Amino acid sequence: MHIQGGNRFFFTFEEKTGFLSEEESHHLINVLRKKIGEKVKLINGKGKEYEGEILEIAKKGKFLKVKVKLLKLLREEEIPSKKIVALIPILKGDKTEFLIEKGTELGISEFIPFWSDYSVVKTSSKLNERLKRKVINALKQSGRLYLPEIKTPINLKEFLAQDPFSSFLKIVALPEEEISLKNLLKEIIEFKEIVLISGPEGGFSEEEKKLLKEKKFLPFNLSPYILRAETASLSLMSFISILTRLEKR
Repeated sequence: MHIQGGNRFFFTFEEKTGFLSEEESHHLINVLRKKIGEKVKLINGKGKEYEGEILEIAKKGKFLKVKVKLLKLLREEEIPSKKIVALIPILKGDKTEFLIEKGTELGISEFIPFWSDYSVVKTSSKLNERLKRKVINALKQSGRLYLPEIKTPINLKEFLAQDPFSSFLKIVALPEEEISLKNLLKEIIEFKEIVLISGPEGGFSEEEKKLLKEKKFLPFNLSPYILRAETASLSLMSFISILTRLEKR
C-alpha cells in the first residue's frame, strides 16, 4: 500500500459539506495560507480520505472556521483484522502524549491510560483532551485512516478486577518470566483481539503483578537491560505491531 504525503485535515460532519474545527481551520488558513476554492485532503477517522474544496472562511474576532465540501473519495482503508488495545501508563511531562502519538502510528486500535500503585503522577482533568488532540494529529501525519479510541483514565487494579479482557490475548512486559517468541507468534495468530501493558516509572507492585497473572496476562521480557517506562511501552507496541504483520506472510 502506497500512501501519498501532504497535509490532511480531520472532519466530523456527516453531510457532503460542513465546518472544520477551529484548530483545523487555523492550521489551514493561518499556517498554510489556503484560500477559498483550493483543494484539500480530508479524513473522517472512519477509514476514508477525500479530496475536498474550501467553500467559506468564517472570521469573527479570534473565531475562525472553514467550511469545506467533499468532492471525491481518494482512498479507503480496510478495517484492521486485529484489535490491539494498549494500556498506557500515565507518565511525567509529555511522555504519555508521546506514547499515544507513536502508538497511533503503529496501528494501535484503542488506548487506556492508567495509574497504579507506583505511578509517579496521577491523571489530570485535561489529560483526555490533550491525548485526543495528539491522536488526531498523529492520524493525519501517518496516513492512517481509522482513528484510535481513547478511554477515560482508570485505576489499574480496580479495572483489572472487572476482567474486561476475557476474550483477548493478554501480554504484559515483565523481566522476570518470558513466553518464547515462537509461542507468542502462535498465540497472536490465534487471537483477533490483543491487549498490551507495561508499567509506570515505579514499575508494578507485587499485588499488581499477582493480579495480572491471575487474569492470564502472558509475561514477555523485552530486554536483558532495565528499560525506562516510555521505552518499555513503545517497544512492546512496536514489537506486537510487527508480529501481527508477520503472521499475514
